[in-house]
Amino acid sequence: MLGYMPAPADFKYADILKRGRPVHAVNDSFAVRHPAMPHGKRAKIFSPFDALKGFTEAVESKDELYVERAELSDDECAELNKVIGSLRELVRNGSAVRENCVRVTVTHFVPCVDENNEAYGFRGQYIETTGVVNCIDDAVRKIITVDGKRIRFEDIVKIEMK
Repeated sequence: MLGYMPAPADFKYADILKRGRPVHAVNDSFAVRHPAMPHGKRAKIFSPFDALKGFTEAVESKDELYVERAELSDDECAELNKVIGSLRELVRNGSAVRENCVRVTVTHFVPCVDENNEAYGFRGQYIETTGVVNCIDDAVRKIITVDGKRIRFEDIVKIEMK
């Protein structure tokens, strides 16, 4: 018998099948060299595997919600410029950064970087970055650096000082 089916008449290993499962003594040389595998480890052998590497992540990335970039009003821009100006005074040089240790939470726009998503290039997400302001470059690059992460002024919608 093979499982629940009878073995074919010309089955090559019929004699082995008739002998049944081998039984070994506890201190048998085979049992010592090949101890029984724990059930937990045995279950891993038969666990499912990811046949299509990255497919699950690609499907999950489609579930992320992306939004259009918001345009700030004149009042919101003025308020943001005021906050950036006060931060600039607090972190004007390296010793001021170490001395003041200004912590902020910056809400900013991050564009979609998934080329396979329909939002790529024109939509994104708003995220919050919290940390210590390291540098403000408002003359050339117009960026603020928070814990080493560079954020462009044009992406910022809100800055909260902690």
